[in-house]
Amino acid sequence: MKPDSKKQTAILHIEIGNVPITQWLNQNKYIIVSELVRYSEKLIKNDLEYSHVIMLSNLTDNVVFILRKSDIRLTLDGAMEYFLSVEAYEQCEKINDLFILISNKDKTVKNGGKIKKTNRKNQKVIKED
Repeated sequence: MKPDSKKQTAILHIEIGNVPITQWLNQNKYIIVSELVRYSEKLIKNDLEYSHVIMLSNLTDNVVFILRKSDIRLTLDGAMEYFLSVEAYEQCEKINDLFILISNKDKTVKNGGKIKKTNRKNQKVIKED
């Protein structure tokens, strides 16, 4: 059966050997959060409902990170908080751009697919896609 391309993207599989998963996550938070932001961008741009993004495996356990469209703002808020705390401002800028993209997509949906623009005299102009 062919997977529904509208629902998921390829998963990143990280094999960590005999290291406990919680220990590895604590030591590699930057990697995990960076990948969550990267996959969030794919989810938003491709208008996916959800995506399995990371599978973390050791000898005894597997953990799968799943992003859902309904929770994307929460994920990005957490990522922004983390990147501000480690002063990774380039990542913060990327997250801010994703928030703008989400906002623009929300506005387009609310306007029935119409994008509203204003001209120099602040008169609303409605343009069909």
